[in-house]
Amino acid sequence: MTPIPIGRTAFCRLPSPNEHRRDGVRPCIRLGVAVAAALALAVAAAPAAATVYKWVDANGRVIYSDQPPPGNVKTEIVKPPPPPANPNAARELEDQDLANKQRDHKRAEEAKAADKARQTAQRRREACVNALGHIKALQQKNENLFRFNEQGEKIYYNDEMRRDDFERQQEIVRENCPG
Repeated sequence: MTPIPIGRTAFCRLPSPNEHRRDGVRPCIRLGVAVAAALALAVAAAPAAATVYKWVDANGRVIYSDQPPPGNVKTEIVKPPPPPANPNAARELEDQDLANKQRDHKRAEEAKAADKARQTAQRRREACVNALGHIKALQQKNENLFRFNEQGEKIYYNDEMRRDDFERQQEIVRENCPG
């Protein structure tokens, strides 16, 4: 078998001087990274897949091995020990729970503030519309306007009452109407 130089293989050929790659990465580098990643995964998975056998030999000694015993010996497959416990796991869980509760509380407070702002804006719009309608009615001199007093009796507006109410409604418009 003749050795093939790495620079001449189909997977790892060197580009010609006038050949430009779009991504700027040579095929050899790409192949090398893929091979390295595959090897790293294989090495990392090997201990997890290892099986440990336990048996008693002819002399009565207990033997542990990753290879099955020779012959017809009764064997037992030993489960690997559990991974070491994280001593900070309980603390980390408590910290995470606290962070979640704080986040939920903050979201609830923000939602409450947004709802309050919506309600305030709605009340201001209603006050604006009502005040503008009231001003329009006050400006029509030929209409008889009235209000009810505490006893439920009609009290008709005179010129002074119209002027006072007009000023009060303009103040409401200044406070509640945009622009």
